[in-house]
Amino acid sequence: MSLDVTGTPGWPYLDALGNVLGRAKVANVESVPAAARIVAGVVAGNGIVYAFGSGHSQLVALEVNRRAGSIAPVQVVFDPMWGLYELVEGYGRTLLSEVAFTGADCLVVISNSGTTVAPIEVAMAARAAGTPVIALTTVGASPATRSNPGKRLCELGDVVLDNGGIGPDEALRVGSVGVGATSTLVAAALLYEVIVEAVVALAARGIEAPVYRANAEEGGREHNARLRERYHGRLKTVP
Repeated sequence: MSLDVTGTPGWPYLDALGNVLGRAKVANVESVPAAARIVAGVVAGNGIVYAFGSGHSQLVALEVNRRAGSIAPVQVVFDPMWGLYELVEGYGRTLLSEVAFTGADCLVVISNSGTTVAPIEVAMAARAAGTPVIALTTVGASPATRSNPGKRLCELGDVVLDNGGIGPDEALRVGSVGVGATSTLVAAALLYEVIVEAVVALAARGIEAPVYRANAEEGGREHNARLRERYHGRLKTVP
């Protein structure tokens, strides 16, 4: 529920974001380690971690793609229309025309509402291919908001990550105006927690995870070039 902060001094948004992060931490005590085990297994098995988000959720997929501190084998299933057609039946499937999911891979699907058609279609396609699905969504989303009756993303994930949202995405209200969405930031934080825990798990098994370094770091560019060569032909650059 949004908190009315009209006339409130201080740092209302950062405080609200901290509250949502706290709820997400409590809600994912079991699911984050479970998701990390899936990702660690995919990396160890030389598979690909696919990531898809529709609309603003695509920012989360792009955040962990080809950047310092994230694993190299991430492939964004890119939506060039940025969610414009996310409610159109069949659109999600068209985005997979050049994607070949396998059981060695996994798919992370990000959708705040968890009810739009495109993310659900992408998740269903992965499940049909035997690819584990990690759903990152608002578990408490109201069934009354379903745009694809009978299906919710949280019902399709092998592991479900709850972004801790309650009600509207805007965490605050100034009078009648809702401001300060949190779902994108919290989703990115949860996904990074999964990646970090996967890297830790791999290290415990004596496996050095393929993690990008900062280009400004000494040897960083050369290290990153080697990673890109390792996955050459298997990963496509997205805009």
